[in-house]
Amino acid sequence: MRTFREEEDSSERSDTSYEEPDLYEVLGKYYDVWYEDQVDDTRFYLSLAEQLGGPVLECMCGTGRSLIPLVEEGYEAWGFDRSHAMLDRLTAKMERFDEDVQSRASVHHADMRAFKCPRRYRLIVVPYNAFLHLLEREGQEAALRNVAEHLEDGGRFVMSVFNPRLERPEELVRHRGTRTMMNGEIVSRFEAQTFDRAKRRTTVHYFIDISRQDRAMRRVTACFTMRYLEREELVELMASCGLEVLETYGDWHLSPFTERSDMIVLVAKRAP
Repeated sequence: MRTFREEEDSSERSDTSYEEPDLYEVLGKYYDVWYEDQVDDTRFYLSLAEQLGGPVLECMCGTGRSLIPLVEEGYEAWGFDRSHAMLDRLTAKMERFDEDVQSRASVHHADMRAFKCPRRYRLIVVPYNAFLHLLEREGQEAALRNVAEHLEDGGRFVMSVFNPRLERPEELVRHRGTRTMMNGEIVSRFEAQTFDRAKRRTTVHYFIDISRQDRAMRRVTACFTMRYLEREELVELMASCGLEVLETYGDWHLSPFTERSDMIVLVAKRAP
């Protein structure tokens, strides 16, 4: 596996939404606990890769939840992320595979707004909600133009975000589940959400409670702010950056998108 950890020149980026502590350094340890069973999106990517072929590029690839299955299935896959903590976990997981699988993965530390790769790709994906960490229009446009520049003619770009449901009660702490770890730890996740409608942003507070019978409970907390986007805005944004949306789904099972859909899944190509 090829791994590159080169820092970008910050003068190239005017959007400062990533110029904050690596919050995934706190949550990275528990990320896979909560998302290891989420496979529908990965199956969707694999289905497209089977139709299109490789190579595949995953922007904001995190711990490799989707990238690793792609290389296991024989596709050459490149991935990058801004979080060192998440990339460290990806690298550790890849070390369990043989050299043939590892040779198909190329992992980089980079920013979606400024990454440069020496090739184009048949399939580019941005996993669920990752794009929403870009808080300013300027940064969003820079990222999508980068995607368009790296997408092969005839290739496809897939991005998914949550469908904003602003009627949801704010500051309500929701229990998102409890898992028992191999070491005996009981891990419970809670979260609460608020909306800033003027700035079209949402802030999510995460509370991870870790307990064992022989130890006092401890709590890990983190807070993320994202800029939510509606379908029409996403389609217009992509069009302004050289991407033409071909399909819009409400889930990973190709259900038609409606106002009540939980998700917005967009499949696009390079505009002619």
